[in-house]
Amino acid sequence: MKITMLGTGTSYPDPERVQSGIFVESGEEKILLDIGSGVLHRLAQLEIDLRKISSLFISHFHIDHCSDFLTLCQSLWMTKSERPLKVYGPPFIRDWLRGIRDTAFPYLRDMLEIQASQLSENEVVKLGETAVSNHSTIHGTMDTRAFKIRADGETVVFSSDTAPSQELSRFAKNTDILIHECNWLDGQHPHGVHTSPSELALIVEEIVPSRVVLTHLSPEVVKSRQKVVEIVGSRHGTDVCLAEDLMSFDI
Repeated sequence: MKITMLGTGTSYPDPERVQSGIFVESGEEKILLDIGSGVLHRLAQLEIDLRKISSLFISHFHIDHCSDFLTLCQSLWMTKSERPLKVYGPPFIRDWLRGIRDTAFPYLRDMLEIQASQLSENEVVKLGETAVSNHSTIHGTMDTRAFKIRADGETVVFSSDTAPSQELSRFAKNTDILIHECNWLDGQHPHGVHTSPSELALIVEEIVPSRVVLTHLSPEVVKSRQKVVEIVGSRHGTDVCLAEDLMSFDI
């Protein structure tokens, strides 16, 4: 299984980081987790044929996690894609998709097949030999899902946007790679929205992953990268790194 971090930034403009997106290659499956602004540009840099994307999982409907979906639809239509695009997401995924198609792409209705599926809590989606499960996170009032991908006995968990959550920690327990958001530095912040380095250190101690990759990084977090890495790894000997756009790793 190969993981490529397409977008590691936030809604804040950053010349080095686009918005949320992860590309997973597992056997014959090519899976996208989130598709924020700039993700399609990263896929183009990698010379990925968009028509070969088998599935898209959208964690939630904040714009920095799904805004390039419109561009993906347009691109698939322009390249005459004949493969149905499978899109999975939290409740209202079908209403969200219908609104986009009726407003922006009414002409695509009979030209691009999109199969939208609403994810139930802890539902497991089987994609060949790869399994994708989901669990709700704590992210304000937005229904948001974390994803766990399992293939060949290895697991990767993507937290998406979340505040610390005991249930999510249990969901991710002993994963090989934990891709977790680290949106802001320690300090006073709104409760129940994102995770700070010190909070993430406690999460890492509980989950005990083999490796931690930090994403959804605000400019202030990036500027303090060394301190952030030290804090996150301070309670457990896990390897910790800040993700960079286009960084990839195999497990």
